[in-house]
Amino acid sequence: MRETQSTRSDWWTSHLRWVILVLVFVFSSRDPSQRPSLLPIYAVLAVGALYNLAVVLLLYFKRTPSHFRETTVALDALLLVTITYLSGQPYYFLLSLFPIIAASLQLGLEVGLLVASVVTLAYGGFILFLQPWLAGGQSLFPTILSIVALFIGAAAASLASGKEREDLSIPVVENGVPPSSVYRERFRAIYEMTSELIATLNYQMVLDKMLDVSLAGFKEKEHRDLQRPVSMVLFFDEERENLYVAASRNLSTTDGLQKTAGRTGLLGHVAATGEPATTSRPNADPELSTFSALRRCHSVLCVPLRAGFEMYGMALFGSPESNAYSDVYMELITAFCNQASIALQNAQLHQTLQEERRRILFSDEELRKQLARELHDGPTQTVSSIAMRLDFIRTLLDSDPVRAREELNKLERLAGQAVQEVRTMLFSMRPIILETQGLAAALEHYAQRMIETEDIEVHLDTDGLDKRPVPLVEGATFFILEEAINNAKKHAEPQNIWISIENRTGELLAHVRDDGRGFDIRQVESSYDERTSLGLVNMRERARLINGVLTIESQPSKGTTVALTAPMTGEEE
Repeated sequence: MRETQSTRSDWWTSHLRWVILVLVFVFSSRDPSQRPSLLPIYAVLAVGALYNLAVVLLLYFKRTPSHFRETTVALDALLLVTITYLSGQPYYFLLSLFPIIAASLQLGLEVGLLVASVVTLAYGGFILFLQPWLAGGQSLFPTILSIVALFIGAAAASLASGKEREDLSIPVVENGVPPSSVYRERFRAIYEMTSELIATLNYQMVLDKMLDVSLAGFKEKEHRDLQRPVSMVLFFDEERENLYVAASRNLSTTDGLQKTAGRTGLLGHVAATGEPATTSRPNADPELSTFSALRRCHSVLCVPLRAGFEMYGMALFGSPESNAYSDVYMELITAFCNQASIALQNAQLHQTLQEERRRILFSDEELRKQLARELHDGPTQTVSSIAMRLDFIRTLLDSDPVRAREELNKLERLAGQAVQEVRTMLFSMRPIILETQGLAAALEHYAQRMIETEDIEVHLDTDGLDKRPVPLVEGATFFILEEAINNAKKHAEPQNIWISIENRTGELLAHVRDDGRGFDIRQVESSYDERTSLGLVNMRERARLINGVLTIESQPSKGTTVALTAPMTGEEE
């Protein structure tokens, strides 16, 4: 198995650490001046050996934590400075070139110079407290030269590191095939998919493109079915407790139904750091191993999916090849997934807008149907009755003028009733008073009309509404209360309806309660798909529109209570 350059660097560093520990042990054992302090030196060497053994195990099992190199550099410097202080020998400070050079090679010149500065301060403390003779006389120049050597080592290692990175950028022939020919087709395919990704607003197509990126340049005819690449998009559920498979490629039905917590292993690492990561042992990962398709893979890449600063899912790519995801390829896939996240959000927004458009059109159609029903059941019946009475009165004018006069009085009342019904309908459709005088005045006007036209006692309390909500909240609240009252009139046969509305610390609280027949909420909601009226659905949608919460409480023979809670501004607090 071919290792990456960074892993090889860590392995070489651990090997050199063993060499330094052995050299210190040999020099300390042979130096008579160090015999009084041999026991603490051996103790520190034993700690260093255990520390390096832990490093080797982490590298072998590929479980290196974040900031691994920074930690090892700091521990190496501390270890060597401690040994120098215990031994009392200044030449041990030259061994501090090891963490300085390692820092420069792996972390850059700035970190190397920082470690050199820390070691120099430790060297100064050593001279001041243990060996003051080093700072004077003939030993001053070698002391200064040793300090300068530390900084020169850092600079030289940094230059070598830069040259090494430059060499790494030159394509290397692998198995007789230049990388350019190996990756050219893959990169071209990813570029073409990115272009298609930007141009689409289809949610499912965006998911498909994200999954297909793992198949870019993959020669399926050269692999058996069990060796095909695997890809999946995982989304957090609403409670953010589990990740579920939203879409996948080459995944079995059983794997597609799997859920995972995303708290341990590769998924947990990516969730904690927000950075892409790879593993070569998915079969040993506590969460990835639950997917049978991933257990057959030798390389798995996990890329976080973000919406702004919030992570809403991950993309997993598994390959049957070892070390399939080089640093350059991983950066390319990560960039593609970042672009896909933006396209996914745009597609989701477009889909939401389309659904909202269909809902608005459907609501308009429902409103027209409702208006037609109310016209048919109300004013139309009244006008038909007026027309019939006119014919009857025409026949009475000559034969019985007294009775004709009585019928005309009845006709006048019917005409007044028809006008009242039409005005009530117009008020329900667009209450002008709501726009001009506010919600409280509109409810008072509506309650008065009900008292005049319905055989129901209406009790209205608006004293708690000390100021007007924003127009959007007023309109939605009036619609919800009106719908609740209409439902009570049509289905509950109540004798009393109580309406209350108040402003409580910036929240609008509205209630409609009746003493009617009530109903079984669960039964009604379970059969809502079979009903032609969508009153409750529309009420809840209006409540969500103003970031409100709608609750309905009802029991047979015990009346119904509809409660709305919403911010006065219509915005989430």
